[in-house]
Amino acid sequence: MIKDERFDASLMLGPMYHLQKESERIQAVRELNRVTKKGGLVFVAFMPRIRHILTSLISPENWKPNDNMDTINQFSLTGCFNHADEGRFTGAYYFNIADINPFMESQGFETLELIGSNPGAILSNDSWNYWRDKGDLEVKKIIDLIKEKATDPNILGISTHLLYIGKKKYSR
Repeated sequence: MIKDERFDASLMLGPMYHLQKESERIQAVRELNRVTKKGGLVFVAFMPRIRHILTSLISPENWKPNDNMDTINQFSLTGCFNHADEGRFTGAYYFNIADINPFMESQGFETLELIGSNPGAILSNDSWNYWRDKGDLEVKKIIDLIKEKATDPNILGISTHLLYIGKKKYSR
């Protein structure tokens, strides 16, 4: 077992979107809190519910059972997703964006930032090729723009993953 308050910074990349039960998500974040030093930084990955709703609407055959509006509406309420096709994406939980910061803050963290971790993924290969053909400077400008807009609520909603950056509070 890792001793208490061992790490200056801690990463949690996966549990928040694979633990479907709230009690398990709370337990995971409590463990994150336990091993992180007071004032230490935490980086936690989440998946936004709205993005999966949009993905289900765009490609319903790829995201069964979200291939009809009844299951999409049910998913919208619960955030829980279990792929109907065997061997596909494992059980998942998608957060409403507005719930992430309060959830983490209720577990002893101060929110520093919530960013769209990969908004560039919205661009197709053809789009990236178009910009690459314009040269490295143009690509750098795109990357700079994506980084600048990473905290924009609109970018959060289209990102496949979000990155919560927080700091462990000195007292709880």
